[in-house]
Amino acid sequence: MSPENSSKVADAESRFVLEWGRMSSSWGINRTMAQIHAYMLVKGNPVTVEDLIEDLHISRGNASMNLRDLIDWGIIRRIRMPGERKDLYQCDGDVFHMFARVIRERKRRELDPAVDAIRECLAMVPDGDQDQEAERFRLRLRTLLVVFDAFDKVYQQVFSSDQSFQQTIELLMGDPPSLGLPSQG
Repeated sequence: MSPENSSKVADAESRFVLEWGRMSSSWGINRTMAQIHAYMLVKGNPVTVEDLIEDLHISRGNASMNLRDLIDWGIIRRIRMPGERKDLYQCDGDVFHMFARVIRERKRRELDPAVDAIRECLAMVPDGDQDQEAERFRLRLRTLLVVFDAFDKVYQQVFSSDQSFQQTIELLMGDPPSLGLPSQG
């Protein structure tokens, strides 16, 4: 690759990392965590903490904390090459698989507890209470549960397993494009 093209690719990668972080922060995801993920996604190769510190201009503590979170989400993994002492971190190269993992984790962390809380609130106002305000409250919360139940049915059909997600993608898109990056498997 020519130096000019190499520079264009580096500029485009940097821009993507910044934009992914900006966009993700509007979804309630830590900006640095999103930037680390974007950096690893575009690099495609395992990276060290030192790579992240140097290229993203973040502290070691910030890098370590966000790498731990990304590992907890199942989006990256820590690996060690034979004969190496440093930990390396690798992103799942299968973007479809990564999105399905994020959706499963967000459902587990955010939606499931919300449904539990709605059910607890609903239980606090028993059906025997015929007060108009109580009936309105129960109706609104039951309606919310219907919405969450509809989402759960879609989730079970599409995102509950890698296989169901893959089948849905194939149904919607045919054979999804490959990034040419290795999947974590």
